[in-house]
Amino acid sequence: MTTDTAPSPFTLSVQAPETWKRVIGVEIDRTWFDGEYARNLGVARRAHARPGFRKGKVPLAMVEKDLGGEVRMETVEQVLPRAYRAAVLEHKLVPVADPELTDLKLEEQGPVRMELSVEVRPDVVARDYLALPLVRSEAKLADGAVDEALEGLREGRAVWERAERTAAPGDRLKTDIVPQAQDGEPDPAGPVSDYVFELGAEGNFAEFDAELTGAAAGDERRVTVAYPADYGNERVRGRTVSYLVTVKEVQARRLPDLDDAFASALKEGQTLLELRLALRNELLAEETRRAEQLERERIVDLLIERNPVEPPPSLVEEYLTAGVNEMKQRSAYLGRPVDEQDEQRYRESGRAWAERSLRAMLILEAIRRQEEIAVTPAEVEARIAAIAAENGFPADDYLAYVRQHHEDERIEQDLAEQKAFDFLRSRAEYGQD
Repeated sequence: MTTDTAPSPFTLSVQAPETWKRVIGVEIDRTWFDGEYARNLGVARRAHARPGFRKGKVPLAMVEKDLGGEVRMETVEQVLPRAYRAAVLEHKLVPVADPELTDLKLEEQGPVRMELSVEVRPDVVARDYLALPLVRSEAKLADGAVDEALEGLREGRAVWERAERTAAPGDRLKTDIVPQAQDGEPDPAGPVSDYVFELGAEGNFAEFDAELTGAAAGDERRVTVAYPADYGNERVRGRTVSYLVTVKEVQARRLPDLDDAFASALKEGQTLLELRLALRNELLAEETRRAEQLERERIVDLLIERNPVEPPPSLVEEYLTAGVNEMKQRSAYLGRPVDEQDEQRYRESGRAWAERSLRAMLILEAIRRQEEIAVTPAEVEARIAAIAAENGFPADDYLAYVRQHHEDERIEQDLAEQKAFDFLRSRAEYGQD
């Protein structure tokens, strides 16, 4: 038994003026279109009213005279999605944005013609990605890197103690600060009590550092500041203001001794030697990651150079919008709202990076497809378990979180990208650093 399939009322053509753009030409059989129009006109007639006629009883010719133009456009709007879907299926398009009607010819007779413009994911065929010229570099630590890291740990566990001496750069001062009015009397609007700042710290006014260096507890110093015309605080912008500063306490920073007790305070039972070895391993791991990232960037540079690809503008905007949303979330957490100028600056400064990232993504996807590089469910599960172990998360709880928030899709994408880079490294031609 055979089933006859009605012929499509659409004659479709596709042009590619850009790698990321398709212009779909649609020609609609007029008899079929007129049938759709007639049905819509009948529906409109049921709700149409005219003086002297009951609702739904207006002659069809009058309905067409009143509503014909509107119903024809409604019919076009109904037909357009069907024609678009037919073109997507017939020509195997992968749209990344909604289509736009760019041309419409609806004459009294003959087929209805329209053009739709749509952005698509470029059909990339990656070339020249084997035997990439790379430089093999070994992760090395700079001289004194471990000592510097140890000093950073000591700095983080320093304590501030009262110092019975005059203040020197790096000390903290606990002060009362009273701005002086124009007549030299105290300004009641602005005194600050127990204000603590560090001499020589970044952001200090040089006048404060200069006047208060050498001060001792109980001293009073007058500090005069000439504020620039573009200073952020309107109240003092462009003014010269004097402050009476009373030093209440000088505090010096005391670093802990670098010994086994210090190491054990960071991790119970740890010796100083073990701490040094742990820091060395961490620093080497970080240098290894840095070297790998630099190698990745070199690979991406070569792939883009050898495979010119233009990402669809809508994907670029989507990428930038995601970045803007992340920036807004971070800023909201820190209590610093993002305004329109901040967003515009972000979009302008981040556009080149967004385009580069998307070019790399499209080329790497093509390489994975061409080389049949895939990620198995077992590999995704193993990576999820590894992330849980690395961060001390309960395995089942983390797995539930990943699935609930669809993080497994991101993890799969990361693994696929890593596999692609591993493949490219395995086929590269390495020189010496």
